[in-house]
Amino acid sequence: MLSKVNYTIIISLFSIAVFAQSQNNKLLRDVEYSQWLKSGTYRTDQTSGIAFLGYKSGKKTFLIADDIGALHKFVIIDDCVFLFYPIHFNDYVSEFFKDYPKIDFEEIVYDRYEEKFYVSVEGHTENHNDYTGIFELEFNFALDTVISVTKINFEPEELFLKYTAWNIGYEGLTVDSRYFYLGLEGFLRGKAFSDSSVIFIADKTSKEIIKEISTSSLGVGSITGLYSDEDYSVWLLDRNNLKIFHVEFDEDLNVENIVSFDFEPVIPNHKHLNYVGSYEALTIDNDGYLYIVDDPWSQFFIPPDNILEQLDEKTVQNFKDFIPIIDRFQIQK
Repeated sequence: MLSKVNYTIIISLFSIAVFAQSQNNKLLRDVEYSQWLKSGTYRTDQTSGIAFLGYKSGKKTFLIADDIGALHKFVIIDDCVFLFYPIHFNDYVSEFFKDYPKIDFEEIVYDRYEEKFYVSVEGHTENHNDYTGIFELEFNFALDTVISVTKINFEPEELFLKYTAWNIGYEGLTVDSRYFYLGLEGFLRGKAFSDSSVIFIADKTSKEIIKEISTSSLGVGSITGLYSDEDYSVWLLDRNNLKIFHVEFDEDLNVENIVSFDFEPVIPNHKHLNYVGSYEALTIDNDGYLYIVDDPWSQFFIPPDNILEQLDEKTVQNFKDFIPIIDRFQIQK
């Protein structure tokens, strides 16, 4: 039973009034963005995770995860020229995932402190908890093949799986030098999401969950991406509210400060027009640019006819093909 497991969970509830919420904080969209995640005939599909790796051969290099079970190496040249390279699974990794009803990658993380890679997988079917988890991936030197996969066993397991459901898991995942930060997508109330979620913080060495933070009083409605730029500092993507939060913790892992930034989805090459975005990936590069990626929600992604009529044929076709969109911002405080 969960009550017999020896661990300490501190549920932290805070009043919004405690935190500094500057009205002057904003995201400044890069003049070259937004952009479609494609190059020629190569495109990503249902992209839900992005991780900045650094400069490789002088070029900004990322990993991208799609929730259809695909991984890509993604390179940006001259700010907005994209190159993509598929990442394959060796026989062992293919065998590991062969019985999964869906390899639903929701977040991909590069741990620059230990040079490790992690992905979060959401479970499907009524036995969703058999497939939900955080996995360490090992790549070959060329970063074109996954050669090993290991499931991370967070303790207590009952707590790790307490709020997961069919297609509801940890869409937010990041690490600093000491901790894992696990962000649940959100709580379902019937067929709709509620107005809050939860963050678990786990020790990197023991994998023990040592903190549970409710977002109900933080103004965070959903967690679909996390990124840590330094110790005790986490950037959070809230898809449902179209907000990005910067959360800073003290050494006891209490929320010390939180700042929010609003953004709106804009159509590539038609920035005066909006569409319904479903953002599920966030990362920051070495130059301080913040990236978010849209995982197209088929029910709403294609704009209505009165918007489509104002677009060129290529843009209309990209929407109809459900090509994901990437956006890039500078943070102004």
